[in-house]
Amino acid sequence: MFYSLALRDALFYLLLTLLWFWLARLSADSGLMADFIGVALGGLTALAFYLFHEWGHVLGGLLSRSRMTAANSLKAITLFVYQTSGNTRGQFLLMSFMGFAATALLVWFSYTQLPDQYLASRIARGFTLVQVFLAVVIELPLVVWALLGKSLPPIDKQASFKSIKRILFASSN
Repeated sequence: MFYSLALRDALFYLLLTLLWFWLARLSADSGLMADFIGVALGGLTALAFYLFHEWGHVLGGLLSRSRMTAANSLKAITLFVYQTSGNTRGQFLLMSFMGFAATALLVWFSYTQLPDQYLASRIARGFTLVQVFLAVVIELPLVVWALLGKSLPPIDKQASFKSIKRILFASSN
């Protein structure tokens, strides 16, 4: 399924690139159409940036030979489920680091390659900063957990539900 997801996203990136060459300069103007194009193109770019971050995680998982499964649908926005059981701390850290590295590359790209005068660029940059914030707030604590804890954080769906049940039932006793 990773191959199908990769093909889906490659086609999306190709289409987005064509749209940038065709429409982005129009978002430098003022008015309704310029704003619409800027928001639409910036929003699509934000989606592309999110997917790039996720592919960074997938690459890290593949490089470390982690146990993970691909999303089971081409409609899925989350590309994979990482299985904490059966993976080592090192595998988890490499998978996590590659997502951070992808986001760092996006920050560099956003501020060095996207033209300042386009509204689409500014929206894409704004999302890049939101993505950094989310990585720090959501993903960095998981890395700290992996580094300091006795086990990996329960990030796969099944493990997360088990942990939530344990916490709820332990607190009710």
